[in-house]
Amino acid sequence: MIHEATPPQLIDVRQRMRELSIAELCRTAEEFFQQADLDSLQAKPFADINETPELLICFAHVIRGLNLWPEMSVLDFGAGSCWTSHCLTQMGLKVIALDVSLSALEVGQKLYSRHPIFGDQPKPQFLFFDGETINLADQSVDRISCLDAFHHVPNPQHVIKEMGRVLRQGGIVGFSEPGPNHSKTGQSQYEMRANRVIENDVNLREIWSAAQEAGFTNIKVSVFNVEPVLLSLDEFEDYLSSEHAANYVAPVREQMRERRLFFLYKGDAIGALDSRRLRSARSNFIKPQISEITHRLDSRRRAGLRAELRVSATLTQVRAGDRIHLNVSAKNTGRAVWLPTPEIPPPWRKRGPLARFGTPRYMGPDRVSPRVGGVRLGLQLLSSDGELLDIDYFRYHLTPNEGREIHPGEKVEFSVAVPMLRRGNYILQCDLVSEHVCWFERTGTAPRLLAVEVI
Repeated sequence: MIHEATPPQLIDVRQRMRELSIAELCRTAEEFFQQADLDSLQAKPFADINETPELLICFAHVIRGLNLWPEMSVLDFGAGSCWTSHCLTQMGLKVIALDVSLSALEVGQKLYSRHPIFGDQPKPQFLFFDGETINLADQSVDRISCLDAFHHVPNPQHVIKEMGRVLRQGGIVGFSEPGPNHSKTGQSQYEMRANRVIENDVNLREIWSAAQEAGFTNIKVSVFNVEPVLLSLDEFEDYLSSEHAANYVAPVREQMRERRLFFLYKGDAIGALDSRRLRSARSNFIKPQISEITHRLDSRRRAGLRAELRVSATLTQVRAGDRIHLNVSAKNTGRAVWLPTPEIPPPWRKRGPLARFGTPRYMGPDRVSPRVGGVRLGLQLLSSDGELLDIDYFRYHLTPNEGREIHPGEKVEFSVAVPMLRRGNYILQCDLVSEHVCWFERTGTAPRLLAVEVI
């Protein structure tokens, strides 16, 4: 006689959280990463073609909502194999990869080794988490990113308190997590039964209550759709021009039932447009507003960069090897503060044809300035018919003796001597440049053109 097996009893995740100690769960995570396939871990988020779109889309929404700036410090909570840490480092951020598994952090270090970061970006830090105390000083990080890790935490209220402790005022924590019924899904029940992990439900009301006690001042929840809504051309045009757009809200709502992508804010700045302002804002102004809310606008981002630039030359005919003397006036007509330039000469100075000419005076060792976003006068060398010969021909400080910020509405005036090496007829295209960000021409500033004859 064949007897049907009794279905396993549904695991109550809350009871599981009471039964297992934090130390036990840390050991479980360590065992998982010790036994997991290294290549599969390091291939994430591309290891499983079924998961890749959702992972990338959710991560993109998190980093967008975190409103990141170059060289910010970001704590990657529950970094696991560190693929998100690797991406954040490549973006120029100071990343601290945090995990309860030392083996996971070793996997992350190997990932950085096998796939080196391009360019001179800040080095990552790998930090072990004992499940209770984040080993960082109070108010020591600018942002916290948490991608599908918080629902594994057995002590969520305490962890949120720790996040609030290490996060600076004005900081943001971004989460992408499953929904309020996650523990009851077949996959979650299997993981809890087979691997003795926590697959918790994500209840935003409970999280927000704990966050307020931890010093957070606002919460915002993202509305988005992982799955694209594909329309015919006629349907798409109808969607744009009629009231039938409401028909496409249902797929988004359905996605949101089992996905929670949200942000906690610490301080007065809320970090994103609230729904009322979003409805009233014009689409072409939304991005600058988002940028300005959480951070003083400065030249590490393109938003708000604009100038009124005037350049004149005493003489426009010089001998080869001599210098052409320029008088420059630059007024900050945008909304962003122009940061001073770094102490170390940029790479163009080492490799350019002017390597031995006119090295600007750099700030003394007591001056502090960012590696990204220092604003200089930049000269591009063009042929007489407008062909670009050297995009990085010459740079010069706006305040060479002071190394100070230039605020909106402020104007600086100075003179500079630019070497002209070879005979011929040229055009000097004079512009401002925010280093590693953009030329001001891209943000609407008109560059100044000077025709020069070198005899």
